[in-house]
Amino acid sequence: MATVDEVIADVDSFVGRCLDMDGYWGGQCMDVIERVASHFGKHLGGNALDGLTNAQRLGWPVIMNAWGVNPKRGDVGVMSVPGHGFGHIFLVTKDSDGVTIETLEQNIDGYADNNKDGINDQLQVGGVVRRHKRDFTGVIGWFRPPYDTTKTGGKTMAIPTKTVNGDLFSGLVTDVDPNIMNGDYKRTKIDRIVIHHNAGTSDSAARRTWYVSTGVGTSAHYQVTPNKIWGCVSETSVAYHAGDYAVNQRSIGIEHLNNAGAPHWTIAEETYHNSAKLIADICQRYNIPIDDKHIIPHRVVSATACPGGIDIAKLIRMGQEVASGAISKTETTAKSSGTFRVKVSVSDLNIRKAPSVSSKSLGFIKPGVYTIVETKQVEGYEWGQLKSGIGWIALNYTKKL
Repeated sequence: MATVDEVIADVDSFVGRCLDMDGYWGGQCMDVIERVASHFGKHLGGNALDGLTNAQRLGWPVIMNAWGVNPKRGDVGVMSVPGHGFGHIFLVTKDSDGVTIETLEQNIDGYADNNKDGINDQLQVGGVVRRHKRDFTGVIGWFRPPYDTTKTGGKTMAIPTKTVNGDLFSGLVTDVDPNIMNGDYKRTKIDRIVIHHNAGTSDSAARRTWYVSTGVGTSAHYQVTPNKIWGCVSETSVAYHAGDYAVNQRSIGIEHLNNAGAPHWTIAEETYHNSAKLIADICQRYNIPIDDKHIIPHRVVSATACPGGIDIAKLIRMGQEVASGAISKTETTAKSSGTFRVKVSVSDLNIRKAPSVSSKSLGFIKPGVYTIVETKQVEGYEWGQLKSGIGWIALNYTKKL
């Protein structure tokens, strides 16, 4: 699987030259992105304006342009263009600051009609690949190819986000609550994470209080338990969690399921691990320092005992360890609940060398019943290690017996 650096270096090698992937109409903007897609054995197809839809069809994360959310290095941006319905598409080469987007793109040389046929030459013979800087005018959104996100240089690389029904979540979420939750779209720049506890030991009961239908009026972006990271309110939306609207606008709220009631209100060790990985991922994407000025307990925002018995210093330290690469961001603590059997009914389920969709495929597993000896939550999937030791399969596509 290609890394961000490898793909950008490949496209950059064509700067000043025409990149024509399909042999039609010369160097069009889509040819650059087809070059990107080819690194993953895919063909996007269609016009530039179809890019977000076609990326979603491939299962690649799609993010709509919204306040406080900016494209990252390696993302592919899609924009509308006045005067024609084809749109334009480009490869982002540097994390955007929200004002400027640095890109590699093709066919941006302006109007020309050298053959005097009354048709813009850009639509007939195209242009060459160029390094470019643009603002957000016309930008609809962007998507992210499935880059290799394994550890590099002692630090973990960003995990692609997930977009579910237009809502943006960390790529670490294991589940997304489909119910409509309290929130709005008046976001400002995200620079804080506020830590909460449920003050309860029922996951479903906690999430239910955030539904619009219950009328409570509160919500959170994420709910973390020992074996799940729930996506609740989109990161592009304001969640009502801190008791201070200005803080809500600039922060992401993470709730935690308690494993003990009053007066201690502690959380499980597995919940600490899952939360630390989520914190590290969010902080990397928004360039938020992992310290006590930016990872704050609810009680410093408003008069409350929340987050109960959660050790904030411990959580920050663990988040720092994940960010440094000392702990894998994508891997949660393995479950050790004993072996169990699953039934595989599909014929195209990959056996992976490691528990990751980016890990090498060792072939397809045959339909049948298999024994699982270990499980891990990675990249939003539950993975099971086969008793034979040959590799791992995604348990989401099996039935537990």
